[in-house]
Amino acid sequence: MKSRRTISEQLRERRHEKGLSLSVLARRAGSSAATLSRYEHGWTRFEVYTLRKLALALDCELAIELHPKMRPKRKARSRQEGCKQLSRLFWDHPLTPGDIDAHSTWVVERVLEYGNLDDVLMLHDTIGRKAFLAAVATAHRLSPRTRSFWNQILDMEGIPCTKKYSRNTAWNS
Repeated sequence: MKSRRTISEQLRERRHEKGLSLSVLARRAGSSAATLSRYEHGWTRFEVYTLRKLALALDCELAIELHPKMRPKRKARSRQEGCKQLSRLFWDHPLTPGDIDAHSTWVVERVLEYGNLDDVLMLHDTIGRKAFLAAVATAHRLSPRTRSFWNQILDMEGIPCTKKYSRNTAWNS
């Protein structure tokens, strides 16, 4: 994969190619040398208006692109692996591979409430993304903080939450 140069690197290289000092380019772009220096040294809060002026002063065309991030494929996990890792969260009932399918909402609730990120990822990889999110959407025994967090995730995924929350505990006091 071709490595992409940052905007800062491109600005600095183009200015050097044109043989311009910071102050000369700043004057041509109607900006300040301090602003250009920030832009050339890793500033990440660029203003499109200023970038357009700089592109014009450098005889360039401004093109802003979005490139998808390449995510590594997550490996599917067996129910047995899931049970082995998650069993410590099920102190009141020995977790079995059948429980993961037959009682997925209960398993998800327990993992979201008491597990860590590795546990959430393990469950996600064990039952699959679609089943995991569906179980999260039907979960109703969650603390307000956990519920709020996962409601935001579901909202970003465009998945409506289908259960009313019923936990009436000290968390709600």
